Amino acid sequence: MSALDFSEFNRFDDKLWKQQIQMDLKGKDYNQELIWESPEGIAVQPFYTKNKTKVSSIPDLPDTWAHTTQIYMGDKNVVHQLIQQKQEQGIRSFHLVCDEPFEPAEVLNYFNASGVQLILNCNFLNKTWLMELIEKARVAKVALYLNQDPLHHLAKTGNWPAHPDNVFKPLYEILTQNSDEGSYLGVHAILYAESGASNVQQLAYSMAQANETLEQLSGYGSLPKSLLLNFSFGIGPNYFFEIAKLRAMRRLCNLLGRIHDREIKCHITALPAQRFMTVYDFNNNLLRHSSAMMAGILGGANALCNLPYDHHYKKSHEFSQSLAENQLFILESEVFQDIDARVTNGAYYIEQLTEKLAEQALALFKSIEASGGWLKAIKQGTLQRKIKEQHEKSVHALDSFDAVVVGINKYADSTQKMKDQLELYPFQKMNPQKTLVAPIVARRLTQKFELQRLNDEKKA
Repeated sequence: MSALDFSEFNRFDDKLWKQQIQMDLKGKDYNQELIWESPEGIAVQPFYTKNKTKVSSIPDLPDTWAHTTQIYMGDKNVVHQLIQQKQEQGIRSFHLVCDEPFEPAEVLNYFNASGVQLILNCNFLNKTWLMELIEKARVAKVALYLNQDPLHHLAKTGNWPAHPDNVFKPLYEILTQNSDEGSYLGVHAILYAESGASNVQQLAYSMAQANETLEQLSGYGSLPKSLLLNFSFGIGPNYFFEIAKLRAMRRLCNLLGRIHDREIKCHITALPAQRFMTVYDFNNNLLRHSSAMMAGILGGANALCNLPYDHHYKKSHEFSQSLAENQLFILESEVFQDIDARVTNGAYYIEQLTEKLAEQALALFKSIEASGGWLKAIKQGTLQRKIKEQHEKSVHALDSFDAVVVGINKYADSTQKMKDQLELYPFQKMNPQKTLVAPIVARRLTQKFELQRLNDEKKA
């Protein structure tokens, strides 16, 4: 017999719970007071029970997560110093941002232990270099995620990373020549979060983008029976929805595998979305990042890469970088030491959010495919328009105080001055140029309000 015996208590069904709540409201409207609608159109209830919850297993939930640090591959001496410093701190996972090829043997020699994980974010496509990197990483026993995503390059810049004829064929050759090892394909879903897409849009567009990549590659021949896709997601402030978003992505990725008759596993890299970072009251970004990283852990991210609180308006410096690292060290050592993503299994609220997000994202994905697929949608400007509309709704919600960003439209410190603190331009860049398609533009949520404050500072 259980030590906790609740047999003397009567079981309450959903109807009785609701009746009790309505009594406690003393005449106030239940729907008006306690139900709110998310940007995805999901009506969030005041309570959830087992009776109406469908508990589904989430594929490939990791037992642990990797504390990952981001390094820009510029000056090789600086890179070497940073890698050595991070390894001394115990970090074994690195998110490398590359604008051009680096020397594989030289850089891999910087890592003094096997089992290191490298997640690449390359703004170019070079098959010869990629093949060399794969071989050198195999010898060095480094877990390599090439994260190659030419569709992301098209969406972000409006142009292909190379001539269209030379985009997917090299990737197909890399896949088929190295089919038994590593992860070579990626979906940079973070762009959708950064530009203002809702969680449902992020999931559906990511699935459609992955599907488009697989279909393009299939044009060159049969794909390996087993594939590992790395999804890079931006995490926002809506805590439980962000947890459910990552869980829903694993279910959708599993479904994508069934569509292609392949085993497709999902590796998730989570970063805080810069969309929700503020220039004014910037210290609040530390709290936003803590919440985002916790959601990433409970949502089942394989790798978490925190960013400095001033990453969007200041050049990299040791103080803010150390705080970002220490946030993950605290979560790793003091909060989630013996807890992994499976702890959320069976939580009624999270289970229902996961179900709703996956269901709505799948419906939107089917709509995209019925209209010709991701590539046609981006060429016609459909995705760009839908994301912009969602962004404008979010800004309007701030304008009308239906949504709150602390330090911006509520509890703002009017004495704070920032015009002399900006080392980087943190606002949407307006640089019109001829492109094949209209790019998806990253926009911070609060930039309209902060630009107005900066203009007021300059006039004062």
